[in-house]
Amino acid sequence: MKNLFDKLMQNRLFRELFLLFKYGIVGIVNTGLTTGIFFLLSHLGLKYYVYTVIGYIVGILTSFFLNRKYTFKKDNENITRQIILFFVISACLLGLVQLIQYLLIDVLSLKEWLGVGIGMVFYTVTGFLLNRNVVFKYKDKENPEQ
Repeated sequence: MKNLFDKLMQNRLFRELFLLFKYGIVGIVNTGLTTGIFFLLSHLGLKYYVYTVIGYIVGILTSFFLNRKYTFKKDNENITRQIILFFVISACLLGLVQLIQYLLIDVLSLKEWLGVGIGMVFYTVTGFLLNRNVVFKYKDKENPEQ
């Protein structure tokens, strides 16, 4: 089985799909945690703009450490640079998500769960692209070591 995996890892498309798969696994863990926090805090009576900020902060912290260590394997590089970039990008994305949610929920009167869900999708896709290409500067290796 390891030989098959090693052979597949020689293909760039497979390596990219595998990276996306790992990011997706971290995303599932992160989404479950963030959504759980959303659910709990909303049932405690907090407004969406409060519970989403709290949930995203916990999600941002979890995402940074899991993606740094497992997805992009950049845990031996300058953590200060990574943290600053990651949190600046995450804060900007969080601000955009809050704006998107406000427009969808309060201006366009979409259901709250739909507005929050659309914000989550925007955050996830944009976050992957920025983390891959800016924060962790992932470069594909022609012959990756496994």
